[in-house]
Amino acid sequence: MFGKSGTQVIKFDQNLCNANVDDNDVLFVRVTDTVTSKNAIVEVPFTHNAIIIKGGGDCRFYNSGNYDVFDSKTEVKDWKRGLSVDVIYIPKDTRVLIKWGTPNRLRYRDEASGKVITVGAFGEFDVSVSNPEQFFRKVVGVKKEFNLQEFGKRYSETVATEFADIFLRVVSEMHLTYDMFTANKKAIGVRMGEILSPMFESQWGLSVLNFKIADFDLYDSDMNMIEDAAADVKRQEKLKDYLLELERLDDKQWEREKYLRQLQLQDNAAYYEVLKVIGSSKPEHVEKNKCPHCGTACDATAVFCSACGKRVSKAPIVCPDCGKVNESTAAFCSGCGKKLA
Repeated sequence: MFGKSGTQVIKFDQNLCNANVDDNDVLFVRVTDTVTSKNAIVEVPFTHNAIIIKGGGDCRFYNSGNYDVFDSKTEVKDWKRGLSVDVIYIPKDTRVLIKWGTPNRLRYRDEASGKVITVGAFGEFDVSVSNPEQFFRKVVGVKKEFNLQEFGKRYSETVATEFADIFLRVVSEMHLTYDMFTANKKAIGVRMGEILSPMFESQWGLSVLNFKIADFDLYDSDMNMIEDAAADVKRQEKLKDYLLELERLDDKQWEREKYLRQLQLQDNAAYYEVLKVIGSSKPEHVEKNKCPHCGTACDATAVFCSACGKRVSKAPIVCPDCGKVNESTAAFCSGCGKKLA
């Protein structure tokens, strides 16, 4: 019993790596000793659980407390022939910080534009032991001491390997486009942690806590490509609206000319796009006008005659200098006197 004369006590502080019970970067320590007393006990501090291995074979789990090494007189007799004891101390609440990053970028198809870009990310998370027995079997094994660098590399690489599938699943669930990644990185990280934690627990007896994405790594060329695609979609939508308005004004030639003139002033690029469409499609409702000066047939949208160069449009003339609206036949601006044609 604990306290008898000659009692041998196997303690946490016998570990070879000189770890303290309150160290926050150690997930296990191993104490190996040879029994020298039939009253030998193992002391498990209240901050830890322990796996006790006797003679290299008998393996048992213990909560905090003090425990006799020998359970029977038979074990005492065996002890006389020599008995080694390994005690694996595992902290209850310690969390170890793991830094992670994606060495290989994943391919992501943006929902809005349909363009494929590559995405990288980096961040951090904590791990703690949630199932000591599973942790011992799958992680500790015969290791003599905990190596934070080796441990961190192992689980950082695990996250990097799983990142692509889990990230794509999460952004799909949340219906996020690439331009929403950064604003939602906290929510994405929380959801990824929820998926990773059960995986870590079943495989290694570990819990994933506070999974964070510090930032995403996106190429400027990819972002510019998507922005250009989005702008093109907007241009096509505007062009469609312009053409629909022209179709509505099909039998109102004067209003069509006025609308096209306003479009030229407001959005010159769109104006020429519209002309290309109505020129290439050659709809039946686009009539020909005759030049009043030489008689050459001109498109209804023509401003000047292609034969003599004189003005044929009946649309008002807007002075480029002062903005005054003049009659279609005006040669000089009535506001500032500038020559108009």
